[in-house]
Amino acid sequence: MSQLDIQLFYLINHFRNSILDNILPIFSNPRFIDIFYILISFLLLIKYSFKKYLIIFLFAVLGFFVSDFSCGEILKPYFKKERPFVSIPKVYYYSKGNFEFLSQPKNKKNTLSFPSCHAGNSSFLSFFLSFFYPRLALILYPFFVLVGWSRIYLGVHFPFDVLGGWLFGLILAFIFYKFCKKVLCYIKSDAK
Repeated sequence: MSQLDIQLFYLINHFRNSILDNILPIFSNPRFIDIFYILISFLLLIKYSFKKYLIIFLFAVLGFFVSDFSCGEILKPYFKKERPFVSIPKVYYYSKGNFEFLSQPKNKKNTLSFPSCHAGNSSFLSFFLSFFYPRLALILYPFFVLVGWSRIYLGVHFPFDVLGGWLFGLILAFIFYKFCKKVLCYIKSDAK
């Protein structure tokens, strides 16, 4: 873990604000994130036929599961980087609906941090959906940035964990986009 990562963490995590204390936990809530992306994906129906939309939606769901599994079950165990609240002192940590200031690290096991799955999953979905409907980028990109920021603010990830998740999500989104485009082209040519 680099000093830059730690210093950036403290800069973001210690920038306290009662409004952010109430808003940013929402952006880390998996249910809120899922509902947001499902609703946004329906906007693709404006641009695509139901058949094409269904294929894009299925690729998005499959990619989400690949992202989440790869991040949580492969990358995190490989890198073995601990979360801020168990590795450094003076962390504002959000747990069970409340913030607490941890003057010393918590003694918890199996709290791996790199990359952030929240950041990876949200950037995957944001990039993947925006590749098909670029106008959605105006909504999707700020959303995945807020998800990543919330993870640092809540004391559960370092900035480089979030950046790593975003990069992983972008790469995976590009790969899934290319495969999905091939399937859409195949279906289009098969229909002739």
